[in-house]
Amino acid sequence: MKQFIFAIAAVAACGSAMAAPLKSASVTKVVNDVRISKNSAAAQSATMGQRMTGKSTLLTGRGSRAELTFPDRTVTRIGANSVFRFSSASREMEIERGSFLLNVPKNAGGAKIRTATVTAAITGTTTMMEYSPGQWLKFIVLEGVAKLSNDNGDTINVPPGQMIIMHPNAKNFPRPVVLNIDKLVKTSGLMKRGGFAPLNGAAVDLIAHSVGNQLERRRGGELLPSGIVVRGPGGRIGGNGGDPHGNPRTGVPIGRSVNDSGGGNGGGGGGGGGGATPPSPPPVFPPGNP
Repeated sequence: MKQFIFAIAAVAACGSAMAAPLKSASVTKVVNDVRISKNSAAAQSATMGQRMTGKSTLLTGRGSRAELTFPDRTVTRIGANSVFRFSSASREMEIERGSFLLNVPKNAGGAKIRTATVTAAITGTTTMMEYSPGQWLKFIVLEGVAKLSNDNGDTINVPPGQMIIMHPNAKNFPRPVVLNIDKLVKTSGLMKRGGFAPLNGAAVDLIAHSVGNQLERRRGGELLPSGIVVRGPGGRIGGNGGDPHGNPRTGVPIGRSVNDSGGGNGGGGGGGGGGATPPSPPPVFPPGNP
């Protein structure tokens, strides 16, 4: 089956019930304005090597980024204008707004990342997400498979190289769409372009495998450039023309399967309609976007 492929220029199965909670995280990257609040106390500037424990919140400002590394080698990277929380009593994290990359190593026990309406369950997977409450949600899988669920009981598995783009309050998830992993990795402000070190070797190899798989499918004519552009938010995850700060200068080319004859899983603003392109955010940039 032929599919169109994203050429992205802007823009993340549950863990074992026996897995130990993520008791702490170390700050392993600080760029510009990064602050940490513990147990609802006033936020203070983060420093390299600082440990986050208890109920902690990490906040980033304009043009800012941070990285947290957990004892089991789980890595979380937080983009600009974001609010990220984690509790040391669980393996759950929360993104109140903004963007992040989450890499959970194989056999590490998995993790869950929550927004107000959508939860991603991740095991041995590398994902990215951008979330603006009441406006849009973009969820990308670079390698592995992630399971999304919402408050209405709808669920969907997202395979590597695909993205969900939707209104966060939608009742149903739309079909995932294909994106160009190679271009995303090269331009993303949450990867090397943003000053971050490479992910662990296993994740790098698996992402390279996903890239190679897409290349083979393109050469075989199974994946085709779409030429369709979603204009609007998305710069926090991707490079937007190579800018690690995510300045929103370009749109996001997207596509769909040439054999799609219907929409996604349903209505609520989340499903497609009559073979139209996947739902996209409005063509405006939110206040405070870097």
